Amino acid sequence: MSSGTTKRLPVYIGGIFAIIAGFFFILFPELVSGVIGLIFGLVLFVAGISEVIGYVISIKQFREENYGKAAGAEIVLVYSIVLMALGVFFILNPDIVLQLLSTIAGLFFLVDGIVKLRQEIFLFMKKDIYSWVLLIMAIALIIGGIVLLANAFHGTRNIIVFSGLAFIVSGLESCFIGVIRKFDNNKTRKE
Repeated sequence: MSSGTTKRLPVYIGGIFAIIAGFFFILFPELVSGVIGLIFGLVLFVAGISEVIGYVISIKQFREENYGKAAGAEIVLVYSIVLMALGVFFILNPDIVLQLLSTIAGLFFLVDGIVKLRQEIFLFMKKDIYSWVLLIMAIALIIGGIVLLANAFHGTRNIIVFSGLAFIVSGLESCFIGVIRKFDNNKTRKE
């Protein structure tokens, strides 16, 4: 396995896990409502771990590209640690998630969208179709977070299904970023 593939592996794992959780939320909202705290906590914990691993693996690349200095890559590390801590908290206190589901999900997707938007801003300099797709996905996550915070949905089932959609968008975006970085690295090597 090449080092480039190793660097992207946590991104793919976190993204695929979010997609699977999203489909689970959409297909089984009643089942999810009974264990939402555990599932949401687990998703947050895995997302945090994958981000921390990705940060540690790629810190050298960030510094070489002046990405860390320009954008404060440490924000991703702090965000990842907060995600893991929240994940553990929700796993240990699952009832809190159901009571505050709209607020918790809204904050998560709002912050996730902002962090991903920060990543896309640097990819957007290329101004290709992939940059536009990533930018639109990040904005969709931010809007989704705001909608959930405004509690536009009445009823736990609707919030769970909408959260599932947002998880799928977040996971697809994470995987898409990994694929784009792979192609960018391949282009750089050929040139």
